[in-house]
Amino acid sequence: MQTIFKYISQHGAWAFLFMAAISTSLLGPLNQFSFLYTAALLVLPLNISALRKITNINFLIIFLLAACSASIILADPAAIFKPWQRLVYFILLLLTVSPLVSSKQLDIFRIQAFEWCMNLCVFVGVASFFCYFLGINYMRTIINVSDSFSGSFGGITPQSMLLGPVAGIAANWLLYKILKRYFSQTTFSPLILLMLGTCLCSMLLSSSRGAFLATVMTALYVLFMFTKDHIRKAPKIIFVLLLCFTAASPLIGNFADGLQNKQQANMEKGGTLSSRQSLWNERIKEFKSSPIYGVGFSSQKEIRIDIRTLNTGAVEPGTSYGAVFAMTGLLGGIPFLMILASQILKKPSAAFGMHVISPAQVCLVFFGMHMMVEGYVFAAGSPLCALLWLSVGAASAWQNKNITNIACL
Repeated sequence: MQTIFKYISQHGAWAFLFMAAISTSLLGPLNQFSFLYTAALLVLPLNISALRKITNINFLIIFLLAACSASIILADPAAIFKPWQRLVYFILLLLTVSPLVSSKQLDIFRIQAFEWCMNLCVFVGVASFFCYFLGINYMRTIINVSDSFSGSFGGITPQSMLLGPVAGIAANWLLYKILKRYFSQTTFSPLILLMLGTCLCSMLLSSSRGAFLATVMTALYVLFMFTKDHIRKAPKIIFVLLLCFTAASPLIGNFADGLQNKQQANMEKGGTLSSRQSLWNERIKEFKSSPIYGVGFSSQKEIRIDIRTLNTGAVEPGTSYGAVFAMTGLLGGIPFLMILASQILKKPSAAFGMHVISPAQVCLVFFGMHMMVEGYVFAAGSPLCALLWLSVGAASAWQNKNITNIACL
């Protein structure tokens, strides 16, 4: 036990506690303790020792938050959406994980928190794979759905639409680690390949088409970034990957049945995007009605008469990009795109031995794809929102040239 505590201390105790807090909203067995995630966001920004040594303020994020505030003041959304409360919660999240304010201590915390959370994602992907064979599905404890319904498997998470992206992120993070070790001529355990395979299977079992496309596109991006300066090694890597895929295709085909059934059902209803089209149309309509400052942070123009909205004020935007532009207009949409693009395109510091991309940038590419079909960018209570902004914070932290010695997992 003493060895475990020492390991946690060496790799960031505060970062570990943040990961533990996120796990309460990500893992089905811990959902009853999800209030700890809220508590973590209240406590971590009050770490005065770190905040007193702020060295940088990100004015793009300041501008985004100003646009969020302006949208509430000018659009005056319905009180049922609780926009001010949600904005305060969102600001606390950004103070903790994003580069809203930065210092050496905060950057180290964000890198270590990112590493801990990536390991949590791998745990979710691997554990959910075995849950499938053990008949464990925590989604059924929250939503009354039949096992024959496509997208009804959440594994160890409370929602299949949560399992899909989390397992996809884990798979790409493991792919990044494999390629980084290969190109640095260091060995890696075959266990990492098995974990990669189980994470991919869990992603397929979730039947999330958005997660599937984001996983594939991000994997291609990672392969390109690692091989663009090593053209001679590219054929060998591609051959090995194709060989592995061919060998595993019969197994993968069985896990992808739900994904195929879901796609077929949508085609019968009118097209591949039929399940999202109405939500996208609503966001476009809202943006056109108020293109400058939007319809209000974390709000909608029309109140949906359903139990979830009436009880919690929650909204389902159907797309993060549409949500940002519809809710905060051009004032919020433009800085958000600039934040995302700047952190994806800017190279990490060579001091970390990452001459190509950082693992946080891999996650941001994934989110860049996945946010087209899921709207969580402002939902501070969502683990996906936390992982998105933590990836932004970690990508920024990995650009800090003053950090040269940090214990990573």
